[in-house]
Amino acid sequence: MRGGGIAYIDVLRYLAICLVIALHCVVGYVNDTDMYGTGTWWLCSIINSFGRMGVPVFFMLSGFLLLSGSGALDIRAFYKKRFLKLAAPFLAWDAVYYLEGCAVRGSWAILPFFQQLVQQGSKYHLWFIYQIMGLYLLTPFLKKIVDHSSTRELLVFLAVVLLQPTVFRLVNVVQPVFHIAPFLALVEGYVGFYLLGYLLGTREVPPRLRRAIYLLGIVGMAGGTWGNYWYSSPEKISFYFSEGYSVMQYMTAGALFLFMKEYGGRLPRRAADWARGLAGLTFGIYFVHVLVLDLLVAAEGHLASGVPLAGWVVINILLVIAASTCAAFLFSRLPVIRRLI
Repeated sequence: MRGGGIAYIDVLRYLAICLVIALHCVVGYVNDTDMYGTGTWWLCSIINSFGRMGVPVFFMLSGFLLLSGSGALDIRAFYKKRFLKLAAPFLAWDAVYYLEGCAVRGSWAILPFFQQLVQQGSKYHLWFIYQIMGLYLLTPFLKKIVDHSSTRELLVFLAVVLLQPTVFRLVNVVQPVFHIAPFLALVEGYVGFYLLGYLLGTREVPPRLRRAIYLLGIVGMAGGTWGNYWYSSPEKISFYFSEGYSVMQYMTAGALFLFMKEYGGRLPRRAADWARGLAGLTFGIYFVHVLVLDLLVAAEGHLASGVPLAGWVVINILLVIAASTCAAFLFSRLPVIRRLI
């Protein structure tokens, strides 16, 4: 998540973490079957569709920056730099969230901490660290592929990556007669976003194709929201069309990335400086925002008193973004703690 110096990359990085926060703020409401079809549910569903772009955009940014640079050419140096940079912050925050869970449960056993550590961590958002580490393992080899492949070959590779987790999965969802699964995913599905970020970031996209991609983004947003509604019911909420590997995510995240590449670099110098500063805080915001959200949820009875639920959803998102950004900024000014964000 770190980096900076390219205005649209900085803007995308901070925008992506805001989208992730928005998603985490509404997911509890949008998964509530009692709210299905209500006005508040639709509001949360629309926010959910926007919020789901956040993680794909982060993967796309990493793919663009790492595959277009030279840092991954030396495998040993790349692994050492990337994994050591993640180790201390991740372990520290994983321990924080484990202790938070212990306080809530009233149980202070140590073994579950290590059991969770070797799986997906002590809090739901920490899965991203495991996933990005997996992509780091693949990066030196993907680098060799992109350096020695034409654009057409990379598009074919992207299609192969998406075949099972995205294309066949979509076919199986929209038609239940034939379940198509001739093989498992040949390469981890999030590699698709890695490659897409590299392609969109390094290639010039003709105006006509750009407009087509923007149109696909709009279709993906509308289709994802309506698709989730159509395949859900008061008995069960289905969010296939917002899942990480969904074709809708490629359509919307790709359009957002390209849009910011085209227009995000036109920021005035002062705005670009602000974007760079905020982008540098995203790692800390990512780690701290769930703790901030938990505190606000615990205080919701007092803070949201007399506020319509739909209004509170919006207020909650803004509060978590603002408080998390401020907390990350303050942490970045503390000599020891700043190493953990």
